[in-house]
Amino acid sequence: MGFLKKLNYQYEVTTGLYMLETWEKYIVNGVVCAGFSLLAYTAINHLPTQGMNMMSQLSSYATI
Repeated sequence: MGFLKKLNYQYEVTTGLYMLETWEKYIVNGVVCAGFSLLAYTAINHLPTQGMNMMSQLSSYATI
């Protein structure tokens, strides 16, 4: 449990959340979680397609 408390303390000090009130921390952390969720969604849905397109283009350049 001590490791998680230290990790949370480092997160709050690094991002400046230690000086906010509890309800403000919830709002900021919610925005951060939403951002990471959108990033993960985009990576899961679009990265394979983009990777295949890039590999196709690279293979066509290699055959020239």
